[in-house]
Amino acid sequence: MGKIYCIGKFQFDSYKEYQEALDDIDKIREISRKMDINETGVAERLYTLIREGKIHFRSEVVGNDYLLYLSDMMVEDYKSLSRTSVARRFTRRLQQLSPGQVVGTICMAGAIVCFLIFFGSEYHDQQKVREMERLKSEQDISAASDWLSTKVIEALRSDSGEDEPLLVQTETVNNEVHSVGLEEEGTEILPEFQKLYQRNSDFSGWITIEGTGIDYPVLQPVPENSEFYLDHDYDGGKDINGSIFLDARNNIQSPDDNLIIYGHNMKSGLMFGGLEQYLDAAYWKEHKAVTFNTIYERAEYEIVAVCLSKVAAGGENDFQYYDFINAGSEEAFQLYLERIQGMNVLGGKLDISYGDKLLTLSTCNNYTQDGRLFLVAKKLSPQ
Repeated sequence: MGKIYCIGKFQFDSYKEYQEALDDIDKIREISRKMDINETGVAERLYTLIREGKIHFRSEVVGNDYLLYLSDMMVEDYKSLSRTSVARRFTRRLQQLSPGQVVGTICMAGAIVCFLIFFGSEYHDQQKVREMERLKSEQDISAASDWLSTKVIEALRSDSGEDEPLLVQTETVNNEVHSVGLEEEGTEILPEFQKLYQRNSDFSGWITIEGTGIDYPVLQPVPENSEFYLDHDYDGGKDINGSIFLDARNNIQSPDDNLIIYGHNMKSGLMFGGLEQYLDAAYWKEHKAVTFNTIYERAEYEIVAVCLSKVAAGGENDFQYYDFINAGSEEAFQLYLERIQGMNVLGGKLDISYGDKLLTLSTCNNYTQDGRLFLVAKKLSPQ
């Protein structure tokens, strides 16, 4: 497999293409230093210069992406000009009305704006839910197909009286983005996840917590762009909800001591917006079970701690729960356990011991500035 060079969302097959892209990005930065892109008309002038060949980019993907960005800015310029024109006409109209009519008009306009904002937000959330349902359906269909194939094979073997096992070779897809250990011998992608993986090789598994609304694909960004899925959806499109994603440092083929999954605390309840309910001990007792199936392994976990923390400043004595990936030693594990014990809002002794595999679910929380809410679950032994 050839080496993949990455710059943000861009991927290049050769070092030459990678270097050309870097040169073009430097050129864009230089343009931005000399010209204020937010000034009306600037985006249009730049767009024209590029289309006329007076500004040239060596990397086609970078150049096209910048053109798309400029076209978006031009649309915003036109919208701004249109809003200004409407505002002037609206102001002149207000000047012709009586004070009572002005108040009534403003109230009505405010109500319309609030309705449109609410409707737009609801529509976007519904779109997100439908997308997740569609992805879930793809997974379920793949799982059902695999189950049916197994039953057919068993029936054929029974009819033919064969004693030898019938081997079925399934095609697996190599992830050409993540370069760490993806070609280890004996590791195969689970059948129900192969289509989702083919669609996006950042797909790393699926997380479900029954009764909470958490039922999402889990993506894993490349280390060079570890925050990509904070504001991008499954297909790489911009999305304020972002996606549920695994820490870029984790290895799911040879699982680390602690797998860390992140998601936004959305007011709509999407993503990890529902994790706040775990601050209620009664809710925690009813929703302890977590299913996190990676593309290589099915696994069940039990939530044992609900913790509040904040983004640490990075000092020597600061505890950064999101940096605990592998213990390295029993002493280091016990130190981590003591810190978690002190942050656990549920109280009581934690049912965790050295050697347990952990799963951490992390999201924002406004109990303090840069606050974080995180749940720690331990992996259960297969029944």
